[in-house]
Amino acid sequence: MAEEKNIFDNVALVSALLALLVAQLLKPLTHYVGTKKWKPSLAIGSGGFPSSHASFVVALATGAGVERGTADTSFAVAAVLAIVVMYDAMGVRRQAGYHASAINSLISGAYGSNSQNRNSSSGNIDATLELEDEETPTPKSPLFSADGFDQFIKNIQNQPLREHIGHTPVQVCFGGLTGLVIGLVVGLNAQIEHRGLFHS
Repeated sequence: MAEEKNIFDNVALVSALLALLVAQLLKPLTHYVGTKKWKPSLAIGSGGFPSSHASFVVALATGAGVERGTADTSFAVAAVLAIVVMYDAMGVRRQAGYHASAINSLISGAYGSNSQNRNSSSGNIDATLELEDEETPTPKSPLFSADGFDQFIKNIQNQPLREHIGHTPVQVCFGGLTGLVIGLVVGLNAQIEHRGLFHS
């Protein structure tokens, strides 16, 4: 009679979740080592060292490879997913963080961050938009209306865009290494427990 299995016997899934947890818990520690500032919120946030996304997908692929073999389709799918996620973390998400930083800096420099600056800036924005309205028709998007743009500025001033959403190549590499190690440990441990290593 075959042994009944549950979700905790899924090596790939357990490896991925454990790697995600470990990477997130490492972020406040590595931040403290580098800056001497304790920031516990990093444990539940994106960005930082190491990349938890890279750790998550690499552990998933490693666990699938150890459990099913590298010739199995599940490993191929997980490996491709890992490549896409890591590329995205270093590319699109990192650039989005740069854009957020630039927008925050522009808003802060041009309009300030206190209510007095917001009120004075509001009048300037309204006046500028009214002059533009005399020459060209106003687009339908609320962002380009006086009220819409003013509200957009206020929203950014009250809650700046998140800047730390991507990763540097070093952060991604160490995240991937974390996932690789955890995937191998969990996978090989599962094989030893089930005597998979000594099966003919």
